[in-house]
Amino acid sequence: MKFFIIIIFFLYSVSSYSAENNFFTKGKTLFDQKKITESKIEFERSLVSDPKHVNSYIFLSKIFSETKKQDEEKKNLTTALLLDSKNEEALYLMSLLNIKEGDYKSLEKNYSILKLNCSKFCDQLEDLNKSIKKFNKS
Repeated sequence: MKFFIIIIFFLYSVSSYSAENNFFTKGKTLFDQKKITESKIEFERSLVSDPKHVNSYIFLSKIFSETKKQDEEKKNLTTALLLDSKNEEALYLMSLLNIKEGDYKSLEKNYSILKLNCSKFCDQLEDLNKSIKKFNKS
């Protein structure tokens, strides 16, 4: 009987993960096709399945960036960074948002974290560094 319960739990866990992953994958495909409204729904469905899915928050922030909803963009990036404080893409996008907002202190903080953990976004560090230098001149 215990073995049967364990098998059912395992199958449920696998199907639950698969559903969440399908929502994200479908959302990403729709986002790449510039179907913003449809992709937003899929990313939100992904978060209902797994509220800690960092990449869904990141893509939602990209959607809100495109639709010029800066507050929502920031909320989603903040949530992504709360879940994974060293996520390079979230740090980079938050740094770009800090530049738009003129938030030098946060930009500097995010830049230093990104610089320490850089592997995918190293090429963009120089652009951020130039922005920091412009802030220093102001």
